[in-house]
Amino acid sequence: MTWESFYDNYLSWADSTIASRLSQISDLQNADPAEIVECCQCIDDKLAVRLLRKARAAGVSFTISQAIELWPCIDDEAMISEIIKAAVGSCSQEELEELNGYVYDETISAVAEKFGLHDPNENAIWKPGVLQKQVDDLAESARKLADNLNQMNKRLSRTKRRRKPRLFVFLGVMGDTKGSSQACGFRVGDHVRVKYRGQEGTVVDINSSLIMVSLDDGRYVDSYIASQIEKAW
Repeated sequence: MTWESFYDNYLSWADSTIASRLSQISDLQNADPAEIVECCQCIDDKLAVRLLRKARAAGVSFTISQAIELWPCIDDEAMISEIIKAAVGSCSQEELEELNGYVYDETISAVAEKFGLHDPNENAIWKPGVLQKQVDDLAESARKLADNLNQMNKRLSRTKRRRKPRLFVFLGVMGDTKGSSQACGFRVGDHVRVKYRGQEGTVVDINSSLIMVSLDDGRYVDSYIASQIEKAW
């Protein structure tokens, strides 16, 4: 049986008749690939796979565009992958993206290399080593961020740190028990509490309306106005 005779009559045949006549086609190598695609879209998928297998054995090649038309009606990924790898003509990046996910990853890579296209799975997370590299990159970024934050905190801490009064200055203000040391109801040596945070310290100097208090056992000194502090005892 010739392909022309098969093609002209298959629509009127039952599946059993198509199955028997498929094996009788003798000149499939001369068939138009577009007609084979059309036939595959109209017959049972198992019969379509048989027809494609016979066409491939006869040396029939298809284009990428025809392969895209075939995959919705062919439940055989291996067959479609074989047709795509042997495809003739050209392939666009858009067509390659459309095929991606419906055939083997290695098939997509082979087509991308064959037609000089970008492999859409090149950096796919499921590929060996890709996920680990992304995790390592994130860890390195987090480490650098932590280092930068630590450096910023150190600079901020140095900016906020106050120098302790020198001993001779402290002795001088302690000796001044009159005048400014008695201003605002406080005097040098008073034990006071910072109202808004409950921190306690000792008055070490009074300069006009500013009262200098030594906090945290003398680890740093800060200045307050009278309304911000109260006598602790």
